[in-house]
Amino acid sequence: MNHDWAILKRLLSDSTVVTLLCDNQISKIQFLSNILMFRWSQDNISIYLDIDTNFTVFLEDHHDLSNLDNLFIFRHNETNLIDVVADISSFSSSYVDTIVFDSVTSFSSIQSDSKTSSSLNRRLGLYLSLLQVVVSRCNGLIIFTSMTRARKRQDDESWYFSYAGGKLLRKRSDLILELKSKKQQFEVSILKSPSNALLGVKLNLNRKYV
Repeated sequence: MNHDWAILKRLLSDSTVVTLLCDNQISKIQFLSNILMFRWSQDNISIYLDIDTNFTVFLEDHHDLSNLDNLFIFRHNETNLIDVVADISSFSSSYVDTIVFDSVTSFSSIQSDSKTSSSLNRRLGLYLSLLQVVVSRCNGLIIFTSMTRARKRQDDESWYFSYAGGKLLRKRSDLILELKSKKQQFEVSILKSPSNALLGVKLNLNRKYV
């Protein structure tokens, strides 16, 4: 394990709610699979809410993930998402170490009955609170992913980057990471952190955690 992976591992251990911002689906899935690998424990459970379904496809080609026996994948199909969250909440809280909510971007796109950002954030905040209860007894964490998107300002038509769930996630997250992919590494910028000393630091991580 290189030095920067050790820093990230410590940051995750000190956090309850984590937001991962990214602009590439493949890099996001590879990065999350590494996190699930190093957080694996024989006694604890990891839960992946795969709204995007990209992680499910990834697993079909990567059968070597050592934590599969402890990994439970939930998918959103025709079932209302609140029912899926309720199913996750039925797990014994003392054993759930990690929950991944992938992604807030897809969550926003399927909520056709909640058009305004404030109503979407209220619903997302409800799910966050329910999932926090699940991980609280194990001192675990929840990872929310959100894809960055380029948008044009109306006043001067300049471009800026934003992400779904922005205001809520900035307020409720202990740790916010921005992931960018390089040829041999992940570049992870720390945008919010439990440790002020690490704010703004960029971590260069090997693509495969060892």
